[in-house]
Amino acid sequence: MAVRSGAGTGVIVSLVVFIMTTVAMLVVAIVFYTSLSEANDARESAERELNRFIAPAEQNQDRFQRHIAGATQQNVSVAAYLDGRIRDTMRYVDGDPNATLDRTRSRLMRFGVGENDVVANVLQEQYNTLEQRGDRLAELTGRLERREDELSQLNQQIASMRQQHRDELDFVRGRIEEYRLAAEDYLDELNRTKRTMEESVDRLRDRYEGRVDELVDETDDLNREIVVLRDRLDDLQQRVSADRIRAQDPDTLVDGRVIEVSGARDQVFINRGRAHRIVLGMTFEVYENASAIRVDPQTGEMRRGKASIQVINVGERTATCKVIRSVPGRPVVPEDVIANAVYDPDYRFKFLVHGRFDIDGDGRATQAEADYIRSLVMEWGGEVVSGDQLPGDLDFLVLGVEPTEPLPPGPDATQAMIDDWAQDRAARETYLRLFRQARDAQIPVLNHNRFLILIGHTPR
Repeated sequence: MAVRSGAGTGVIVSLVVFIMTTVAMLVVAIVFYTSLSEANDARESAERELNRFIAPAEQNQDRFQRHIAGATQQNVSVAAYLDGRIRDTMRYVDGDPNATLDRTRSRLMRFGVGENDVVANVLQEQYNTLEQRGDRLAELTGRLERREDELSQLNQQIASMRQQHRDELDFVRGRIEEYRLAAEDYLDELNRTKRTMEESVDRLRDRYEGRVDELVDETDDLNREIVVLRDRLDDLQQRVSADRIRAQDPDTLVDGRVIEVSGARDQVFINRGRAHRIVLGMTFEVYENASAIRVDPQTGEMRRGKASIQVINVGERTATCKVIRSVPGRPVVPEDVIANAVYDPDYRFKFLVHGRFDIDGDGRATQAEADYIRSLVMEWGGEVVSGDQLPGDLDFLVLGVEPTEPLPPGPDATQAMIDDWAQDRAARETYLRLFRQARDAQIPVLNHNRFLILIGHTPR
């Protein structure tokens, strides 16, 4: 009995120990589980708190590792390290470490930095612009300095010119003063001479007053004699004009007659030859009679004759002519009269040929065609007077194309244009003056058309 009792006690003790151990382990397990749960909660809370500052995917990125290394190096937290960098950046950009990004961006926008622009790039562009403007400013400054130098030179030239002008003005004033003094001396001398002359006149008037009355009476007698002599001179001039070969209109004089016509009527014979100063090549206009040689009242031009003839053979008293122009139905017959304004068998007409002529009808009046008319006059026995003045014994004035009134030159005309205008104006005034003088002196005036008709000229 006693043995069994000791064995049972050991089992019970063991069982108690086992139970206590189990309970202790259970308590320990419960405590450990409770601690583990709290640790997990703390870890999860820490991870959630860490995710607020950095995401798990960002923790291994290089830029965040550099932040961690920088914080470790400075022995501060990463947040403090980043806050310090932000404050330094704001102080550098805005000047205020507590400035916000919105306020800084708003301030930078006023300087041309856009919302999405990089401040460094914008500053670089503005710096480049400033450099360009600085270069441009330096260039303009250089140009300004050069202009200032030129202006200084011009001012010096102006000052020199002003001084020269003052010197010239002083010289002119001195000359004027000399002239004024000389004029005063001359005026004094003139007054003295005038007084002397007046005194002499008074003495002569007193001495010769009676003689003056006699001379006045003689002058009146002489004036009456002059009037009588002038009347007699006019009468004699009319008689001489009536007796001269030249009539009132010398261009209408008959210069010869047709004495015979060949059978073919292309050759005629005239009663003028070598003895009458006929030359080869001379031309005549043929009319029925002297009354047919007249001016057409409607056109103002000389009437053409029935034919034009040219001398082809010259005898002593007669000449053979070729018909170079004829009018159908109006043949040349004996006793027709011939006329040539240049030719006269007994008188040498004087011609003044003036201006430019358009004989060939090409619309261009030239001096060469005027020379051609002069050569015809001299070749056929006439005399050509040179110059632009009408002599008292002139027989004919032959005028070319009337010059048109030239337009006055404009304000920007050159000296050559002004000279041409003055020359053209002088040519027109001379032309009109000669025409008026010839008309007043009753000298026949021929234009080139009338002249060519009166000499029987025909276009070749």
